[in-house]
Amino acid sequence: MHILMVDRDMAELRGMEWYLTTYLSSNAEIYCVTTNDEALHYLQNHIVNVVIGDIELMNESIRLAIAQQSALFIATTAQPIFLHAMKAIQLQAVQLFVKPVPLDALKKILLSLTIPKVSTPPVINDATNQSLYKRIFLHDPAIFECKTKQFFIIEPDHSTQILPLYNWLLTLPIFTELIANPLHKRILCIAHNMNLQQLTLSARMLIEEWHMLHDSYINIGIYDGLDTTLQKMYNDTKKALTLRFYKGYKQIIFSSEQIAFTPLDPLLTPDEQQFWIQSLESGDIQAIKQFLQRLTETSTYYQQGDVRIHLTSILAQIRRFMMKYHLQQQSKIEASYRKLFNLILEGPILYSIIQEITLFTQTLMHSVTMSKQQLKADYSELATEIVYRDFADTSLSLHSVAKKLGVSANYLSSLFSKKQGIPFKRYVQNVRIQQALKVLTETNFSIAEVAQMNGFEDVNYFIKVFKQQQGTTPYRYRSQWLSEQ
Repeated sequence: MHILMVDRDMAELRGMEWYLTTYLSSNAEIYCVTTNDEALHYLQNHIVNVVIGDIELMNESIRLAIAQQSALFIATTAQPIFLHAMKAIQLQAVQLFVKPVPLDALKKILLSLTIPKVSTPPVINDATNQSLYKRIFLHDPAIFECKTKQFFIIEPDHSTQILPLYNWLLTLPIFTELIANPLHKRILCIAHNMNLQQLTLSARMLIEEWHMLHDSYINIGIYDGLDTTLQKMYNDTKKALTLRFYKGYKQIIFSSEQIAFTPLDPLLTPDEQQFWIQSLESGDIQAIKQFLQRLTETSTYYQQGDVRIHLTSILAQIRRFMMKYHLQQQSKIEASYRKLFNLILEGPILYSIIQEITLFTQTLMHSVTMSKQQLKADYSELATEIVYRDFADTSLSLHSVAKKLGVSANYLSSLFSKKQGIPFKRYVQNVRIQQALKVLTETNFSIAEVAQMNGFEDVNYFIKVFKQQQGTTPYRYRSQWLSEQ
């Protein structure tokens, strides 16, 4: 990029020159003048891409010289008055800055400009790009030397950004010579006349500028290994870029970054399943966050496929919770669930997936809380589920179940009797006796053991309740059943 800067204050020009030269590296050629005569003489004898000049120094001759070169004009002024603004419009300025010129904004404008091609373009012709494609994908054995040219890959956050990103690369002044080959999900690049350190600095600029200008994200993978074939460079760099799943975007990732995977059981263990059931029921979102965040620890990496299966196993427990409270019947929640399922299967960033699971879980918990507060949940049905699950627990009681459901014992007792037709205590006894009948006929456990296994601490009380319901003792019931077999 060839820039001519025109201003009466040479000190200000030198400051801007230093800043732009530093940022745009050696690819920016900048010349400073302090009079309109000097500016006109320079324009008549040199090819210029951009003119940055004080609006008061710009006359008709300079305007014509700028137009003849198809150069772009950026105006500056110390006085933000209407006449200067009108003159900037007449000169077709792409921007008018009020002094002191904001250097970050000037830099942003320069990097966003489409510079007319007046010399060798920075991106080599299509034939060279096709050659790059063939060398990578058709097993070319030729060795690629990395001393003065660097191989790197750019990946945007979405494939729809490939073409805008590729076109943007063509306009950048950062590279003197660049081969760029766009694919479906990434752009393959070779930068000539550049060492690894220079490419790393340029890559950081690319990442920041792309995000600033397009509100989108990219990752850049850089090959930093020994000389080898382009195919191996591509495979090594592409593999390193899979770290995106853990690191996210706006990253520079080197091919030498080795990934050591820690084993992960993709399916939830019975204890983990119970954890999710209890945490969802109790609304313990902090425990759930801690469980999920262990997957994102920076020092530990798991195989991406195992992580996705693990998360679908978690989603299965969340689905059970939804169905228990009939939340799948709410169209908005059901749509969010399906969206989350697809995100787990295809989402590029683990942290984002974890965030969405946490937010969705919080939404479900809030919905259940609201349902309970509005008495929409069938507490009687929920209580029966707890009884069937915990009947062997001798501490099971009306009060313990009411506490789990978040309602008063008196309210649950009244509702349960109305819905089930019998008191809660009688219902628990019936369930325990029905379960005891199975144990008596299918095992050789003693009567005392059968009582203990079905929630009766006192064997005599068990025999009493059993006789009230079955008209005989547990021992005689078993004997009669065996004689009929």
